[in-house]
Amino acid sequence: MPDPAMLDYFYGDEAEQYTFYRIPKVLFTDPGYRRISSDAKILYGLMPDRMGLSVRNGWLDDLNRVFIYFTLEDALEYLCCGHTKAVSLFGELDKNGLIERKKQDQGKPTIIYVKNFIRKPETPEIQTSEKRKSKVPQNGSQDFQKTATNNTERNKTEFNDTDLSIYQARRPTESHGPGADDTMDRIWAYRRLIKENIEYDITRESLGYDAEILDEIVDIMADTVCGTKPMVRISGQDFLAEVVKSRLLKLNSEHIKYVVGCLNFNTTKVQNIRSYLLTSLYNAPTTISSYYTALVNHDLYGGG
Repeated sequence: MPDPAMLDYFYGDEAEQYTFYRIPKVLFTDPGYRRISSDAKILYGLMPDRMGLSVRNGWLDDLNRVFIYFTLEDALEYLCCGHTKAVSLFGELDKNGLIERKKQDQGKPTIIYVKNFIRKPETPEIQTSEKRKSKVPQNGSQDFQKTATNNTERNKTEFNDTDLSIYQARRPTESHGPGADDTMDRIWAYRRLIKENIEYDITRESLGYDAEILDEIVDIMADTVCGTKPMVRISGQDFLAEVVKSRLLKLNSEHIKYVVGCLNFNTTKVQNIRSYLLTSLYNAPTTISSYYTALVNHDLYGGG
């Protein structure tokens, strides 16, 4: 843990450089939710972040409802709590109607519906386009906007590529069938492999206050590796998907720390953080040596 005395203050708009999880204000201000524990509210705040991944992969049921996969293992990892505590937190959210869990076959992760507690369910009699216009918009309220991935602007990059083609996974032909399960299994298998390759726990600890970006990096790598299109667009150029996959699966802890370090040294405002990170990850094996050589030369001859 960093020495608190060594931490600096925020200046200007520096506070905008971070990505954030969202916990709706209403969970703290509505009397009906005040008895829910703070840890359960934090767990709920982690879940909508996964919905961007679900939308990209077409994880919708037969009623067009988005579902996510958020395992007990995920809760243990994010909240640093024990097994019994994590089970209790899931139960607390379920009991209070903030999530709905649906078990699958043996060996398959539980499906979780994150409930939109601001927009009340509509009855079949009023589900018309005119009635829907009078309801809360699909993007939610200021307290709980429709969640996408954390494309928060970060004032420390030099890439302005807004191409969104890094989202490679295609939607299964059936909303909730074998295709969705197989895709999910494949993504989680690659997530585990990627975490092993980059020594996730050690790397996360070494990054200190930059550790929050690590989970986004893992998600980007897993999404790209599991993509189904033959080409992947990186910084405006198309590359063979197999080439991109091979390079990403060869990245290690040093590559990740290098990418995060470069991100911190850049000063130009980002337009698409995911596109920037994918480009940096793909180029890391070919640029890391020259980057550190330049730093050494600067310290020896030009650091003044």
